Amino acid sequence: MTFNILSVLPILILSGFGMIVLFVDIFSSRRWGEKNLLAYVSLLGIVLAAIFGRSSTGTALFSFNETFTIDNYSLFFNFIFLLSTGLTILISHSYIRREEINHGEYYALILFSTIGMMLMASGADLLSIYIGLEVMSVSIYILTGFKRSKLISNEASLKYFLLGAFATGFLLYGISLIYGSTGAINLKQIASFIASKGGMSDPVLLMGMGLIIIGLGFKVASVPFHAWVPDVYEGAPTAITAFMSVGPKAAGFAAFLRIFMTAFGSTHYEWQKIIYVLAILTMTIGNVVAIAQTNIKRMLAYSSIAHAGYLLIALVAANNMGISGTLFYLLAYTFMNIGAFAIVIVLSRKGDEFIQINDYA
Repeated sequence: MTFNILSVLPILILSGFGMIVLFVDIFSSRRWGEKNLLAYVSLLGIVLAAIFGRSSTGTALFSFNETFTIDNYSLFFNFIFLLSTGLTILISHSYIRREEINHGEYYALILFSTIGMMLMASGADLLSIYIGLEVMSVSIYILTGFKRSKLISNEASLKYFLLGAFATGFLLYGISLIYGSTGAINLKQIASFIASKGGMSDPVLLMGMGLIIIGLGFKVASVPFHAWVPDVYEGAPTAITAFMSVGPKAAGFAAFLRIFMTAFGSTHYEWQKIIYVLAILTMTIGNVVAIAQTNIKRMLAYSSIAHAGYLLIALVAANNMGISGTLFYLLAYTFMNIGAFAIVIVLSRKGDEFIQINDYA
């Protein structure tokens, strides 16, 4: 079994700091000064993960029999994940104190969710991508319902969990169909099998690909798999809404591009039209419905849906230019979206976050 410590060092660092945050929380009092330390420890972990999370050789690093890889693609996505996590912690600093949810689990779950995102971007086979998705999703489900005293937060968490589990079932079933058809879960091996057969003539393989589109379409909030987004964005703590609007979406597209450009890249004509239709529907419905919203968080939710449509266009392009465009877009989107939610936090007060657009008049 091949193993390179550099390929998993950022994940090990974040795992360690997540545990440190939990231990610090256990032995700290409820005083604000000591609780401040949790945010600083989390930020230190992010900085160290960013410093040690790059390949010094400039070439791809593989581990665990090429189920996990660190290349320029995953490095850039990891930077986006760490950036969004750091910005989320910064805007959470005073917010969770005001809302009286200043607990160590908050920061630890954010770090653990980031680990899942990094696994998704670095996964070289379908199973490792799935594991990363689950690590990310479970943490986000809990964070969505972190305001335990608020019914709307509990409802959002439960709805996200149930629909997310349903979508994950589609994804996992799609993976099983692809494995049954090709005998492989490694993306390069799947691509080799498809090339040897001269295309995707097997209906089981086509069905598996379709189910993966459904599963990942839910994670990136593309139409028609977007029904959960407005309610979850509205009910979650605002800082977590900012986080889930950027990090998990970027991770979903990292997996989308990795799977379809590596495993199914040679047969893009088989799935290009499907993604094309999804992109048009997502852009149109996201923007049109956003206009009618009176709640600022729901409006930003539909805006996030529309942005998923723009990013799907890069997948339709199915070339390196499209991938480069996606990376640049997501970097700009990180600052834009977290900045928008930061303004919502600043202009709000405890228990009443001025979420109606008229409140800003």
